[in-house]
Amino acid sequence: MDGADLMPVKLETGIAEVAHEVARALVRITAREESARLSLPLLYPGGSTVGVEISRLRDGFLVSDAGAARREAGLLGGERSFIQLAPAIATRFGVRFDHNMFFDVNVERDELVVAVCAIANASKAGVEETALRLAATEHSDYQVLLWEKLERVFTPKAVARKPDFRGKRESWKFDAAIQVGGRMSLFDVVTPYANSVNSAVVKFVDVKDLGDDAPQRVAILTNKDRTPHLGVLASTARWITADASDETYRRAA
Repeated sequence: MDGADLMPVKLETGIAEVAHEVARALVRITAREESARLSLPLLYPGGSTVGVEISRLRDGFLVSDAGAARREAGLLGGERSFIQLAPAIATRFGVRFDHNMFFDVNVERDELVVAVCAIANASKAGVEETALRLAATEHSDYQVLLWEKLERVFTPKAVARKPDFRGKRESWKFDAAIQVGGRMSLFDVVTPYANSVNSAVVKFVDVKDLGDDAPQRVAILTNKDRTPHLGVLASTARWITADASDETYRRAA
């Protein structure tokens, strides 16, 4: 190898300039009169960008999410849950909540970076925790419906509620199991949230790895059209919709 090949390549653009270019791409700023909005590289569960507004006051600055978290939670159908959760979240991040927005007031100029970070993270956490509560509530409701459906289709004696089952590596709790003709089928309710899908996939993969001894695995989708990563889920288990016919449940098992 020629010695020249070992010489470091001199970049025409300095690394600092590259970093500044990346930073400018990550944060977009929209300014108007005495306020500016920063669109930050954070996402709400629905995919929208987290934004923080800075407004000039007589003494310092007002930093807020301008009610964006509450609107995002409302789009999920969880505005009431959000309002219940938000005060504790505001306290955790050292900011305030006025039933509409996360904010901090009279922020000094040299405190703006910390304030923007705190508001952005509180706003994001507010929507994330709302989504988790909604998912848990929805899961519980559909779990009861699943038990009623399985007991009607397969008889109560064949159905186990919330059974533990050990996969190849760990023991997992499923929403239901049935024994039909000496063969077990495991059922898990999957709500249209990434956390629910990911949890189901992890369990199904570990059970699937038992090979020929693995029980049948059935994902019960509460909302097929909104379920993320459906292709990945389908590679680990059969899926049917929660409102599928009795015959579909029989075939799935």
